[in-house]
Amino acid sequence: MKFKEYKESLKFRKYNNFKILIRFIEYKIKDFIIDLLINLNIINFNSKKKIDLDSFSDNRFINFLVYSLKDDFIFEYKKDQNTKKLLKRIGIINFFKYTCPKNKNEKNDKIKVLINKKPKEENEILFDTDYFKYFYNYKNKDLENNFIMPYYMYPRIYNSYYKDIKTKEKPNFNLRIFFSGSIVKDGYKNFNWYENDKFPNRIKIIENVIKEFKNEIFFINNKNDFKKSFHSKKKIFLCLHDKMIKKTSYTLSFKENFNMLSNSCFNLNCPGVVMPLCHHMIEGIKVGSIPITNCDKLVHPNLSDQNSLQYSNIDQLIEKFHEALVMPQEKIILMRKNVLDYYNLNLSPENFRKNFLQMVSNKKQKLICCDDHRSVGNIVKK
Repeated sequence: MKFKEYKESLKFRKYNNFKILIRFIEYKIKDFIIDLLINLNIINFNSKKKIDLDSFSDNRFINFLVYSLKDDFIFEYKKDQNTKKLLKRIGIINFFKYTCPKNKNEKNDKIKVLINKKPKEENEILFDTDYFKYFYNYKNKDLENNFIMPYYMYPRIYNSYYKDIKTKEKPNFNLRIFFSGSIVKDGYKNFNWYENDKFPNRIKIIENVIKEFKNEIFFINNKNDFKKSFHSKKKIFLCLHDKMIKKTSYTLSFKENFNMLSNSCFNLNCPGVVMPLCHHMIEGIKVGSIPITNCDKLVHPNLSDQNSLQYSNIDQLIEKFHEALVMPQEKIILMRKNVLDYYNLNLSPENFRKNFLQMVSNKKQKLICCDDHRSVGNIVKK
């Protein structure tokens, strides 16, 4: 990446030119080191069956895919300029443990991944990333007849932290509603979906929640606030970031964020920058935090009123907040169990692995998956 292109990639961070130059030099040094590491990944002693990624397309679902199938497959890549993207996505350790470069002389006994390309051979699988098309075309039977990759958490969580996530049978009933995330206006205020009423942008959601519940909100602005939060008598907890920073630089670490999620009764789901779905929803569901969401019909199978609080506009969102704040503990425990069951049966890597192996065994050749912003295209309306 040249300097001009790199500078453009940092436009939301509002760095001065000197800081951009320093970051560019750091980028070039890291890029050189990555080249060296890639050249060391040459020996494969693994006898597992291979999944051929060919020239890696920098897909966001790769972290979930690798984590789910790492015990059954080794991932093979075409060594080219896109190999760096693969290493950066899944991390150095996973790159050496679960991938290898393609061998031209090797037999063709492998599964080949085709991104949005129709299979021609029996061993090829179409990864169809036109995810939202299927969920908005209600006459389309593909959701019933095809295998769907579950939507996933923030991808880098699968690189190393996923196995450390802990769940609790009961939440902290005083910690009723939790949200942690970015509210950078330059990004999130531009969210535009065809159902604007049902999908207000994140900035509008947070502004209305603060306006309605200001006296009941505990704001986590730093590490000291996080320590105090468990002693607060307030019931809504917001950790907001109004600057464009790396996820790993947020006020709460992965561990602290999941600690809050696992202790919370409910978690607020807000849209991302360009699409309604956000990784926060899956992270909350993983630990049993009941989602307050308008994306109930954008996951498969759909969420229900047994495992989520659903809204279609700002007024309904406020109503669901009031419902969450007064819900009896017995009902929260029941819904929490339903949320955990939903995750294990539908969204977990273990369940995906089982279904993927069955799909391969049955020689099916199509998998529908969400590739985040790349899956946002022409939506087929009802």
